[in-house]
Amino acid sequence: MTGPAALITLATACLVAGVVLVVVGLVRVSRARAVDRVRLPARLVSRTWAVSGSQVVVEYPAPDGSPLRASMFVWVVRAPGMSPGFDGTVWAARDDPSDVTPRRQGRTATGAFLAVLGGALLAVSSGLGITALGVAASATAR
Repeated sequence: MTGPAALITLATACLVAGVVLVVVGLVRVSRARAVDRVRLPARLVSRTWAVSGSQVVVEYPAPDGSPLRASMFVWVVRAPGMSPGFDGTVWAARDDPSDVTPRRQGRTATGAFLAVLGGALLAVSSGLGITALGVAASATAR
């Protein structure tokens, strides 16, 4: 298969994959944000720096008052209203105190990445579709 047919097939595959990735990514973000979390004070036990943030071990109170420890990655965020790193608190899920994150919205990085990747594939599919139309038009003009 060559010419416009191959481009149309590739554009269709990118379109389908892009739609699937966007939907899966947005569902994952929505589910992560739907977890009921409570803000708790936390003590920094250790920190290991990485390129885009740091891996921290924190100690925070369990519902019965006993100390719990957790390891989590804290992204360096430079945005209005956001602390740039660990701010001395964690957000723990009410039904599972071992599920802690540094921010209220929870674990959204994977879902957001999938949604952005899907959006890129949608852009690629539209470019391939336009290219296929151009190739088909030039082939019929000869």
